[in-house]
Amino acid sequence: MHDGPGNFKEWRAIAALGIMTCTCYGSWFYAFGILVTPITQDTGWSLTFLGGIFATAQVIHGLGAPIGGRILDKWGGSAVFTIQAVAALIMLLGSWATQPLTFAVICSLSAGTLMATGFYHVSTTAAARLRPSDPSKSIAVLTAIGAFCSPIYLPLGAYLITSTDWRATFRIFCLLAFFGAMTAAIFASKGRSPSGSLPSSQPLRALKKAAQIPLVRRMLIAYGFGGFAYSTLLVYQIPIMVDAGVTLQTAASAAAFRGFMQIFGRIGIIGSFAIRKPAFAMQFAFFTAGVGSIFLLSQNVISCFFYGAAVGIGLGAMTPLQAIYGQLIFKNEDLGLLMGMQHTVTSLSGGFGPLLAGLTSDLFNTQKPTVAIASSTLFIAAALLRSIKA
Repeated sequence: MHDGPGNFKEWRAIAALGIMTCTCYGSWFYAFGILVTPITQDTGWSLTFLGGIFATAQVIHGLGAPIGGRILDKWGGSAVFTIQAVAALIMLLGSWATQPLTFAVICSLSAGTLMATGFYHVSTTAAARLRPSDPSKSIAVLTAIGAFCSPIYLPLGAYLITSTDWRATFRIFCLLAFFGAMTAAIFASKGRSPSGSLPSSQPLRALKKAAQIPLVRRMLIAYGFGGFAYSTLLVYQIPIMVDAGVTLQTAASAAAFRGFMQIFGRIGIIGSFAIRKPAFAMQFAFFTAGVGSIFLLSQNVISCFFYGAAVGIGLGAMTPLQAIYGQLIFKNEDLGLLMGMQHTVTSLSGGFGPLLAGLTSDLFNTQKPTVAIASSTLFIAAALLRSIKA
């Protein structure tokens, strides 16, 4: 009889982590792509400036990811998710900023902290530790719940913007992020390293030791190229489609469809290859996303949904694949820290993608170079993973 309530508490905690994942990713990472065009139209701030805010937040996120993982390793979910909740409230204050510098400082700092304490490097680690008997299943369930983020947030964001304005939409998203963080802090308060297996007393030394492994270095470089493309597509997928001539609502629907298709990437690719050949599965996922991103060059609606299917399947698979692979090669007592290091690479590289795309779109007055940038870096990532046999 004891197993029933125990299992219920475990899965309730996983569900709370899933809700937190949706609200954390949705409030900034997905929302920014919805908000960028309305912000520009309302304030006159350039895409380069807004891309710079996103890039700065990504840098803060990247540098803070190991810290967020370390907090989870030492003090558990209640500490790291409470910090996330405070960051969401600070980000809410940014929605009232009218001066560009004020908006940039508040949003970049708070969004960077939000991501460092709530993205998958934290949530997948917490989920694996909540059910150590079957961590892969916990990660799969968590990321399946997380896949509903964009199907919910993108149409919701498009509806809210057309019904109200970008500031009201941003405030709603910030409040949802606060709610999700507090839900995780309450129901997924554990997540520390297992008892008897304390985190390393020298985290910098643990990071250095892991980075000295050749397989890990090559993997991180590939993830860096993938993160560069991933953030570029997520931020500019809607502006790219609008630039091609489709309506904002249609573009948001196609982007939401991309998010929905993540579920099939996480189930199909993982079920076939993740456990036996995780590197091959990641290579296939990057290649699929690279091919799919090319469909954005077409100017018809059907191609937008082809993009959604291929990129959703490809990039959607990467989150659980990276988490499962991390479980195999990183020390469990430092898993949060080392997954944070992995996330640092993707986040820092991901910050440059939207910035470069913003510069090229302002320079050439078209979004087409953005597609070329994203697809080429995805193909490079797939090529780098080819020699990894683990």
